[in-house]
Amino acid sequence: MQEAKQLHAHIIIAGLQQQELYLRKLITFFAISNPSSLSYARLVFSNIETPSTFVYNTMIRAYATSSDPSQALHLYNQMRRQGTQPDRYTFPFLLKACSVLSDLHKGQETHCHVIKQGFLSDIFVRNSLIHLYGSNSKIKIAHRIFDEMPHRDIATWTTLVACCANFASIELARKLFDRMPERSNVSFSAMIAGYIRHGWFKEALQLFRRMQIEGLVPNNSTLSSVLCACANLGALDLGRWIHSFICEREGNKFDCRIITALIDMYFKCGSIKDALQVFAGAKKKFVGEWTAMISGMAMHGFGQTSIELFEDMVSSGIKPNAVTFVALLSGCTHAGLVDEGLRYFQRMTAEFGIEPTIEHFGCVVDLLGRAGLIGQAIQFIRDMPVEANAAIWGALLNACKVHKNVDVGELAARWLINEEPWNGVIYLSLLSLYREAERWDDVENVKREMKEVGCKKSPGCSLIEVNGDCHEFVAGDKSHPCVLQVCLNLSQLVMEVKEHKYLLG
Repeated sequence: MQEAKQLHAHIIIAGLQQQELYLRKLITFFAISNPSSLSYARLVFSNIETPSTFVYNTMIRAYATSSDPSQALHLYNQMRRQGTQPDRYTFPFLLKACSVLSDLHKGQETHCHVIKQGFLSDIFVRNSLIHLYGSNSKIKIAHRIFDEMPHRDIATWTTLVACCANFASIELARKLFDRMPERSNVSFSAMIAGYIRHGWFKEALQLFRRMQIEGLVPNNSTLSSVLCACANLGALDLGRWIHSFICEREGNKFDCRIITALIDMYFKCGSIKDALQVFAGAKKKFVGEWTAMISGMAMHGFGQTSIELFEDMVSSGIKPNAVTFVALLSGCTHAGLVDEGLRYFQRMTAEFGIEPTIEHFGCVVDLLGRAGLIGQAIQFIRDMPVEANAAIWGALLNACKVHKNVDVGELAARWLINEEPWNGVIYLSLLSLYREAERWDDVENVKREMKEVGCKKSPGCSLIEVNGDCHEFVAGDKSHPCVLQVCLNLSQLVMEVKEHKYLLG
């Protein structure tokens, strides 16, 4: 960086600051190769009296992927005012900026400019249009552009698959994926990420295995998604295999996203020791790794350790984010550290400038409720600057079940039932409250209400990993191919246990 700035100084001293030929590589380096120096690239750019299309494209491209993509649109307007003609590389970057901004109006305006300038037939432009409309939930328009294309490449198919998976129907995305004449590791990554977003973790792992069969090498994005699936399914063996795979491929140079995903996976699969080893082995720890550790310790009930980790993180110069405080407050909740949790909630804004979201308010309600401070929790809800949502009322209802506060629990349950009348869990919580209070008439009324709305309790479900495969069992479901053998084995085990008890007297 310093050498590049010195080179720029030599160009100025030599009186060549208007010679774009000498500035192109500098601007590209500052804007693209090193995004943190984008402001310096803008300074160099602003001193050129008549920038060429190439230089404008470089700056527009850089801003399209920056924290301020609206600047890409401003530069395009400046480009037009100066009479510099855009080319086929200008519009994909502009459309990307519109997609990032979720500004469909500007995107449609840019679409019109594409047609006027005669670049609609360009495949890169059309791919960008598909992404623009698809990411703004205009799947029909995106599909129409796709259908009208005389030639499609892997990027075209992958873009539409990703848009369908993320903003429309996962089933439609899979149908498109299966129709693809050719697939890349990016195509698989998009589909797997879509499954993760919809909570279809088992399907994500199945697709990952198919990717391996086809001989495609997963990228970091794919591996992060698969580790997320392992975490949610408790597939520890597969998670460890992926960890070994990454070690063989990357050595000790782990991407920070992978480290975070590994820590999260090991905690959720119950292996605290492995999570600690991954964290300890990270050469440089960013906020993601620290947050994963704080969250993991909180998950396992080590609230005091979560607090110690948080203080270590702050001492090391890492600034916490909103997710970090959700993890920290959760740790205080599970450990019953009410005073500490309330103090950190205050520090979040006062010391770190983070405005609390509904998730943080929910954590405080849960913190107070679990400690039996129901009245304080209700007052906190009343004082919140935002309206309570289902998560907050749910936390209050759970607290009322534990501490047998029927009146407040009834209030929370009725709010939730009004929002989700089909949710059987809420009715069952209310039934539990009424039974504890021996309000049998109310119990019968709730049962009658459940029948009227057609609400049924969701069947219990369990997962078990065997030789890397996750098998799902649902109560009452007899569709599993091994159900007969499972039932026979269970019956045999029950008989052996009874015989053992009889022999012991």
